[in-house]
Amino acid sequence: VNMRVFSMNLPFAALLSNEYKTLETRNGTMFTQYPEGTKMLLHVGQRTYPDGNRHLDVMKSGGLGDDDIQALKSLPPGYKKGMAVAIVELGKTFETTLEQRCDPDFQRSVAAFGEDSGMRATEIKRVEYLKRGVSVSGQGGVFKAKVDRDVIPDGWLDDDVVDRSSTTGKKEGVYYSATF
Repeated sequence: VNMRVFSMNLPFAALLSNEYKTLETRNGTMFTQYPEGTKMLLHVGQRTYPDGNRHLDVMKSGGLGDDDIQALKSLPPGYKKGMAVAIVELGKTFETTLEQRCDPDFQRSVAAFGEDSGMRATEIKRVEYLKRGVSVSGQGGVFKAKVDRDVIPDGWLDDDVVDRSSTTGKKEGVYYSATF
């Protein structure tokens, strides 16, 4: 299946994949053209983002201990740099002010201090690890890659059928649509 992909470096790629980071900020317009509900793969870049470990201070400000932080900024076994590791559903993209970005809750959602964050924030509505990591050559911005359908978790593709017979007593097909 052909999917849109964007890259992030560690530790932020793991923080997003592990559902700590719920906002992705950029100064560019990378996500502005994509409507809410767009699904993309998350690729882990080859380098570690040089923030001087400032993300640790942000995370500790929310009461997290060292062990929890280490777990959140780590990828599971078998997932590594150079791979698409997760699928994400984008929410709204909106512009922010420095004052908004300096709010402690915003900073924890981004895993960065306000002055280090981009002015455009994109909500991450949901994220799930792929069934296995897939080697993909990273590129800037949003790019396309072909991945095997069987790596995408159930319920993420537009032709996935939901079996509701266990709750309704009858089977019905519900098809989700998404932009790829």
